[in-house]
Amino acid sequence: MQVRNKRLDVLRCIAVLLVVLYHGPVRSCLASAGWVGVDLFFVLSGFLISGLLFSEYKQRGEIIFKRFIIRRGFKIYPAFYILVLGNLMIEIHRHRFSSVGQYLSEIFYVQNYGEFIFPHTWTLAVEEQFYILLPIFLLLLIRFSSNRADPFRSLPLAFVVVALTCLILRIVAAFRIPLADLQFWLALRKVSAPTHERIDSLFFGVLLGYLAHFRPGFLDALFGRGRNRWIFAILAAAMLLWVFLIPPQNRFTFTIGYTMLYVGFGVVLMLCLYSRGIVPARLAGTLAVVGNGFAFVGMYSYSIYLWHLTAPYLAWHFVRRSLPATQLSFDAVYFVVSIGFGILMARLIESPFLSLRDRIFPSIQSKPPVTGPR
Repeated sequence: MQVRNKRLDVLRCIAVLLVVLYHGPVRSCLASAGWVGVDLFFVLSGFLISGLLFSEYKQRGEIIFKRFIIRRGFKIYPAFYILVLGNLMIEIHRHRFSSVGQYLSEIFYVQNYGEFIFPHTWTLAVEEQFYILLPIFLLLLIRFSSNRADPFRSLPLAFVVVALTCLILRIVAAFRIPLADLQFWLALRKVSAPTHERIDSLFFGVLLGYLAHFRPGFLDALFGRGRNRWIFAILAAAMLLWVFLIPPQNRFTFTIGYTMLYVGFGVVLMLCLYSRGIVPARLAGTLAVVGNGFAFVGMYSYSIYLWHLTAPYLAWHFVRRSLPATQLSFDAVYFVVSIGFGILMARLIESPFLSLRDRIFPSIQSKPPVTGPR
């Protein structure tokens, strides 16, 4: 089994905490910008999933599509379908039902294009469709490349094409929506949810994954040197900090804003992986403890993300008679249950299925430069 990269788990933790804050009852500057956690997830997903495929190719000289999809299925499907089943049981109890179309959209991961039950699972649909498209694309590159050592050399050019195409599609979609309608969430989904308008975020992660596996010296030269680190840190800040200044419901956010976010988060990812020895020795111990805590939560980010909009409100229904009916009480229940219940469900559902997966379809043993399992 591969060793987890704690720095990646820390980034997962930051991403899921941002989303939990954004959907939570507490309103603050940080919470209002928490929606960007999804963009960080997208970049991480592209980087990690492509890393698995690149590792397989370097080890075996091939990518086995069926094996990849089955391993992904063990990770993704059990937890998600139990969430869907749990929602159905709640609706049966309350005698209030979502439509068949809504359930079918969720079950087949097309809720980002049509009907839906949960307001946050559109991101899972984008990623699931990406999990299918990416290996197919890489297999085509392998099929038509004469360079067996690196059949993915055209990936940087492919990214440019994907990035420009998605940006153009977002611009067209954003300007088709009346400015006043951008204040409404259902209108925003037409720009923020479709895979063909958001896959550039994931593909940027793929580009970084390609460079990490096939051009590691290039990334080390960029991000591993002292002077460059500060330059890229300033670049990342410029790409990301605008979210605290500009309201999200505008055309800038849905067009060039999304592009700036994935570039900024990609730079942050590379700085996390390639920067060494930048923490003063007197702070290293304390930061290691904090980092271990963040990494622990990050390991369970998928289940936390799945359940954070359902479990806290169900929990409040049962405990509200035992707690004072204050905003502070509800806030505490929301955050504790979001994190705690997500970890519990990961232990009960994800972990057994992942253990079964690794027995039946063991992971490709490899030593990539910076990637870890997902």
